Amino acid sequence: MKNSIIALIVVVTFIASVIINAQPMPMKNKRPAQGMMMHRMELMKKLNLTDQQKEKMADLRISFQKKMIDLKSDLQKSKLDLKELKAKSDFNRNDVIAAVEKINKSRDAISLAVANHLLDMYQILTPEQQKIWKEQAPLFKGMRQGMRQGTKRMFHHRMMNQ
Repeated sequence: MKNSIIALIVVVTFIASVIINAQPMPMKNKRPAQGMMMHRMELMKKLNLTDQQKEKMADLRISFQKKMIDLKSDLQKSKLDLKELKAKSDFNRNDVIAAVEKINKSRDAISLAVANHLLDMYQILTPEQQKIWKEQAPLFKGMRQGMRQGTKRMFHHRMMNQ
């Protein structure tokens, strides 16, 4: 009787731990992009852009978004290539390293595209507007925060898919 109670407790504990570990981790900010959007809108108001500057910014944003679609697609394809390679039974070190380097190259291209986009936007501004930009949103602050959020999401995704 005593052994069956202990066995029951062990089984219940095991099942409970499986259920708890299967639940996704709660994210602190479910919509971090929403806060960044509000900040960007406030910054644009403070900059008091001319119609010509607004038009240039809009053109930059569209071309940047189109470029990012291609770059992110390349990154996803590179990740799938690595996943496919690792699924094979006969992969070697050089193939894996080449695949990882391809992924890193895609990530570098994305980082450079973001930096160039921010600098292109900055160049549209007058010196007075650049001063406001620097005070309100240091040039690469948003990029660093975005990369940190992306790293957290990536870690969470990997932990859930192991």
